[in-house]
Amino acid sequence: MPDISSVPRPPLTAAGERNGIHKEYVHLGRSDMVLLTSWQRDEDGEFSLSGRWPAPASGLPYDQRMLTQTVRQSGLTIAHAAYGAPLSDHTVLNYFDFTVAPGFRLPAGEPSDIMVEVTVKNAKERGRKVSSLDMEFRIHQGGRLVARADSEFGWLSTRVYRRLRGEHFTVDWNAWPLPAPVDPRTVGRTAPVDVVLSAGDGPHHWRLRNDVDDTVLYDHPVDHVPGLALMEAAHQAATAAVHPAPFEATTVTSAFERYAEFDRPCWIEAEVLPAAPGETSVLVTAVQDGETVFRSRLSGPRG
Repeated sequence: MPDISSVPRPPLTAAGERNGIHKEYVHLGRSDMVLLTSWQRDEDGEFSLSGRWPAPASGLPYDQRMLTQTVRQSGLTIAHAAYGAPLSDHTVLNYFDFTVAPGFRLPAGEPSDIMVEVTVKNAKERGRKVSSLDMEFRIHQGGRLVARADSEFGWLSTRVYRRLRGEHFTVDWNAWPLPAPVDPRTVGRTAPVDVVLSAGDGPHHWRLRNDVDDTVLYDHPVDHVPGLALMEAAHQAATAAVHPAPFEATTVTSAFERYAEFDRPCWIEAEVLPAAPGETSVLVTAVQDGETVFRSRLSGPRG
């Protein structure tokens, strides 16, 4: 990964003045995956950003990966540009919850402009640096609120992060086995490269597959499985657990408990939970070496 610690941070501007988006702010190597186009400070702790989503794949209402990427990119932009979080620090996601308007659909065959409102609910500092931001996100498309999200971003210095990660601080990128994907239709995807699950040893049980050709989730080398890849695995596992019935997750809660490593199997398990009439609820857990690394609950109207 290129050293971005020396990339200058522009000075804070007056409320209402729009600023461009640096790809370094959103920790991406490829400019074509930067979904945001500008940001501005509206008032203390309140920000707005503009962006654009690509057209979803044929037959899909929208791409959940674009939603989670938008929240990630919005949080990182505000953290670096407005709160001075050092670009050289390592970002940690503690939780990520979101809701989507039932029946949300993007226009087919064309990009869609979006607007994101961000409220910083709580900012913590360690020394003279920001250590965490607890934020609320509201995504608007076509003049209406289509999704809300809450997430806490934290930051660790390289020295602390290196000590935390130990032997896993560096990885041999893309050297791990890549098992065959399950049928994309069973997980709500259209192409094998977008499938993050391979067959496990029983019903509702899969092995996580990390295909770096999926550049939406694997833009550049990192030392652990990205949090958004685990969220995508939860989405696909929940979809597969109720297949062939359609499933639209409108409420998702996610907690990151440990780092998932590339060099050992990570197992994804789904359990369909009791739910209110007309509703579906699925608990998805990621387990590695017998320990839970991630869990997510996805709920929505029954198809």
